[in-house]
Amino acid sequence: MKQEQRKMCGAVVKVLVGAGMLLGALAAQAVEFSVGRVGVELAGDGWKEIPLPDRSQAFGGEKEGALSIQGKLYLRESTGREGQTLVLVSANSGGLGGGSAGYMTYNPVCHSDEQTFQEGNEGFSQRFAQCLMVLPRYSSESVFKTLAPEVLLLQASGELSYQPGVYTVMSRHAISTGSFVDVMVFVTAPINADGAAVTDTLPKGVPPAHVAWGRQLKDAVKSSVYSLSGRLVVPPIRLEQPPSGSKGGG
Repeated sequence: MKQEQRKMCGAVVKVLVGAGMLLGALAAQAVEFSVGRVGVELAGDGWKEIPLPDRSQAFGGEKEGALSIQGKLYLRESTGREGQTLVLVSANSGGLGGGSAGYMTYNPVCHSDEQTFQEGNEGFSQRFAQCLMVLPRYSSESVFKTLAPEVLLLQASGELSYQPGVYTVMSRHAISTGSFVDVMVFVTAPINADGAAVTDTLPKGVPPAHVAWGRQLKDAVKSSVYSLSGRLVVPPIRLEQPPSGSKGGG
């Protein structure tokens, strides 16, 4: 009996040690950055950080002013056919503060149409605004011109070279104190969401896996906005092999 107990204890120790080594390896593969009050964690290695100029966003109502916004772009490129990933994160260092400093309200409009899948809240004078948007594959230039003109400036200056077509997943959450997090993910190949099921009727060209992954991102963004630490753990971005001969849309 004692010999069997010793063997069992030895096996448990080996499992625990192995698990500890695995957790350590997984932790080592995560890269952390900061944007405003938000600590961003991106799974995997090979990420390059590209700082962007700070900007401000004006607001009105009972009180007028502007929120200071910081944005950073994260780039990961594969040496093989896997493709290119761009993650643009925008956030502010602090909101209005509430109380005597005032609160913000929103008039969000977030619903799907023929070209985009959207999921979030709608209404007038809402205390928060949340929207997930998933787009099909379009030409990179048209997407960046509309959603992220700062990427075009980086291309023009030679700091960044982007591939011709991208899929887009975006998530934004803003609350009454003025705090917000905005994440845009641009990928040149479809995201692998490990077979996550989506039963929604989707616009043509919107991959179901991107909606499933986007919902994970939406939850992470919301959690970051409401947390004291602001920590944002972006779901792992694993790309599929792009189809041969694929071309970006208009």
